[in-house]
Amino acid sequence: MEQIEKVRRVARAPRCRSGVAATGVAAAEAASARDECLELLLEAFADIAERDDIHQAAERLALVQEWIRREADRAADDPIFAALRLAS
Repeated sequence: MEQIEKVRRVARAPRCRSGVAATGVAAAEAASARDECLELLLEAFADIAERDDIHQAAERLALVQEWIRREADRAADDPIFAALRLAS
């Protein structure tokens, strides 16, 4: 019986950046970080659908979750959102 070994393609995934403010050049960096996280989501989907690599998908999704938590914490501390919370 011949054994077929799957070759695991490892691609370096972009990391979701942390600690960027939403002003000036930092706004572009924040948008870039958001885009990188969306790319990670797509790569995680491909890990599952095309490469059958649930472990790699889990690693990518953990990075996205960390980014979402950081952004949610930063948004909660933003005074602009405080006014919206009071209005609702």
